[in-house]
Amino acid sequence: MFVNNQTFSNSKTRPQHFQSNWHVALFGLVWLAGGFAGSLQANETAAKVVSVAPVQSQLISPQMMVSGQVYSRYQSNLSAGVDGRLEWIAEAGQQVAQGDVLAKLDPTPLTLRKNELQAQLKRSQINAARLDKELARLKTLVAKQLISQTQLDQVQADRDLALADVELNRASLAQVQDQLSRAVVTAPFAGVVSQRHHQKGEEVSRSETLLQLVSLTDLEVRLFAPLAYATFIQPGQQLQVYQQQGQTQLQLSSVIPVSDVRSQTFEARLAVTAADANNFSVGQLVSVALPTASASLSTVVHRDALVLGKQQHAVFLVQQNKEGGPQVKRLTVELGQEQGEWLQVKAAVKPGDQLVVRGADTLKDGDKVRVLSEAEFALAKSKSTADTVAL
Repeated sequence: MFVNNQTFSNSKTRPQHFQSNWHVALFGLVWLAGGFAGSLQANETAAKVVSVAPVQSQLISPQMMVSGQVYSRYQSNLSAGVDGRLEWIAEAGQQVAQGDVLAKLDPTPLTLRKNELQAQLKRSQINAARLDKELARLKTLVAKQLISQTQLDQVQADRDLALADVELNRASLAQVQDQLSRAVVTAPFAGVVSQRHHQKGEEVSRSETLLQLVSLTDLEVRLFAPLAYATFIQPGQQLQVYQQQGQTQLQLSSVIPVSDVRSQTFEARLAVTAADANNFSVGQLVSVALPTASASLSTVVHRDALVLGKQQHAVFLVQQNKEGGPQVKRLTVELGQEQGEWLQVKAAVKPGDQLVVRGADTLKDGDKVRVLSEAEFALAKSKSTADTVAL
């Protein structure tokens, strides 16, 4: 009887023990699930880090795209300036510095002529010295009335002619010396030999072009546009130029508002700075944004604030939520003209509004955000650059 009671007692308590353990396990699972859900909710509501830029007002004018071409400001056809046989000439494609030798002519004929003129000069100097002494002697004799004044005047005239011969010979010698210097053609500026018109050993005349030298650093963009738009640009104005390496702003150096009956176009030139010279090549085609009307004050946003879409584009405006913290509002925009890093837009924004320029790709309407300060944004950019270099 005792044994049966114990057995019965154990048989009733064992299920209660198992049931208690099952309750504990179930409670633990519920607690973990609740914590996981809370973690997800916390992550979903966490503020996203962004950086912002203000909306601005700028003078914007309607523009049209015109084609332009890059030219060298220094493109010279060089000749020797003397006749002679070509001894050496630089190769096409050779880059030279200012003062480097580009061609040499045989100097032998000019050297012989120089020697001849030097001898003539020496002879005329000797003759002038002799007549000078003779004139001094005759002056003494005239004072003693031993010779007539006519004889003295004749010797003095001969002496003056001899001095003139000395000057003529000196001038002729200087001309030959100048021709000898022209027999060596040097580069008037740094550049590249683009064309070579003669070969070694050829006889060339003083007016024949030997080669063409083109500067690669002093560049300019030349464009032709409708004459009606000439009044909307002036020298010193900055125009946007688009080329293969991207876009840049160049200063308008000159406007030539002169046209003909057929073309009705005018020419304008933009100077390429030394810093931008490596991005342009002589002969390269570019596109230039040319104003076609007077500028008006427009609302512009930084190009990084724009979120591109298939049907429409948008920006994210930073506002204060009910709790007083920052959150974003998605606004659709219509794009207008572009001016450097800024875009003309039609949207429900005003100058001074803060738009997200970094971190907008992952945002949704109403998301909470944390706006980086200027110092934090600079640090983040430097760290990003360092990580990119390390990769």
